[in-house]
Amino acid sequence: MDFSWANQAAQLCIVLGFCGTVFNYIVIRPLNSSIQKLGDVIAELRDDLKNSNERLDQLEDKVREMEHSLQKVIERIDEISRKKATRHEKS
Repeated sequence: MDFSWANQAAQLCIVLGFCGTVFNYIVIRPLNSSIQKLGDVIAELRDDLKNSNERLDQLEDKVREMEHSLQKVIERIDEISRKKATRHEKS
């Protein structure tokens, strides 16, 4: 019996297995590591964005409060001006 084709097939399997292992270590593992790091960075950016949005909401609330307070001050100034004008008209 001639097993030369079997030997060639076995050698081919060994060579392909070795190439696959080398490819895995040279290409696949570094890519997986990079993808994992990118995932971590994206998660961190999402957290930062969430915190920024929360801070923006807080600042918007403070601006609304200040606008409301300013409106009250303006109304009070107008009221004082009217009273003063009324006093001057009576004098």
